[in-house]
Parts: sequence; structure tokens; C-alpha cells
Amino acid sequence: MTQINTNTYSLNAQRNLAKNSLGLSSAIERLSSGLRVNSAKDDASGLATGMQKESSARVTAVEIRQAADAISAAQIGDGALSVVGDIVTRIIELTKMGGGDAEIAQLVTNANAIQTDAVAKGGSFTSVTVTSTADAAMLTSVSNSRASAGATMNNQEYKIQALRVSYENQQAARSRIMDADFAEETSRLSRFQVLQQAGTAMIAQANALPQNVLSLLR
Repeated sequence: MTQINTNTYSLNAQRNLAKNSLGLSSAIERLSSGLRVNSAKDDASGLATGMQKESSARVTAVEIRQAADAISAAQIGDGALSVVGDIVTRIIELTKMGGGDAEIAQLVTNANAIQTDAVAKGGSFTSVTVTSTADAAMLTSVSNSRASAGATMNNQEYKIQALRVSYENQQAARSRIMDADFAEETSRLSRFQVLQQAGTAMIAQANALPQNVLSLLR
């Protein structure tokens, strides 16, 4: 039966064309953005999970920077303590030789000033108060402080390694949810392009059907 007032064939073709147009638009959006989830309508739960993964990854990145800062602070302290150790050794040497009080006084001032400067520059370490009566015990204190700084550096390095693994896994998890599969989306793009072309042609055909009624009137 051919109807004139209501062309159901055309309406059906228009509905399918609109549906295919949405699919084509989605494929183009995903390919152009590189994201599978561009808005909540694409995958509401996926978007929420992806945002959580991204937030966790950014927090982990901050923790990595903080650990690196702790290493830098310990390195500053260790560098200062290395010089202080040399100074203490020199003071012990001068004391054994007798005399050199003027040099010892200058060395004491320098040793304490070096540590003060290191703290001001962000150094993290256990300071050693150097005096003119420096001895082996004071040198041991310097060594212990350097050992502590070294332990901090090593521990923070291990922490960074663990955090980097965590960061990588968090980003991989986010990627699986949020990122577009280009092979899949390219295939969908081609499919919807063909369907859209076919749909447009079918609408033209459906719109032409009522013209057949005219032949009945002749």
C-alpha cells in the first residue's frame, strides 16, 4: 500500500540516518580528541572512574616530586658535612701539632657557617657544632650525620621507584578507560560513513515513492 499523507518509509529512513549520524559524530569526536570518553554521555561510570584514576596519578606525581626534594635536601646536607668533616680533621691535626690557634678559630667559624648556610638553602641534616676542642668523637658525629643523610637519600630513591610503578599503573588504568582505540574507531568511522551515504540515498528513494500514486491517476 502506498500512502501520501504519511510516508512511513521516509520516516524510517530518516530515523536510521539520524542514528547513524550520531555514530559518525561520535567516531569523529573520539578520533580527533584521542579519547573514548569525552563527556558523561559516552560512559558516565567510566568518566567517574577515569577522573579518580587521574586524580590518584596526580597525587602520586606530587609524592614523587616531594621524595626528589627530600633527596636534594639530604644531598645539600651531605655536601656541607663533607666539608665540615675535612675541617674537623684539620682542627685535630693542628691540635696534635700544637699551636695554630688563629687558624683553628677561623676553621671553627667556617664549619658552623657552612652548616648554617646549608640549612638556609634547604639542606636537611643533623648539624654538628664544631669547637676548637674537636676530636675523634666529633669526627664520628659528622660521619654519623652523613650516614643518616645517605640513608635518607637511599630510602627516598626506593620510594620514588615504588611511586613510579604506581604512577605508571594508574595512568595505564586511566588510559584503558578514557583513551580511544584508534583501530576500532577508524573501523566505526568507515561503517557509519557508508551507512550515512546509504541512508541519504534511501530517503531520496522513500520520498519518491508517493510519486507512484500519480501513475494511478492517469
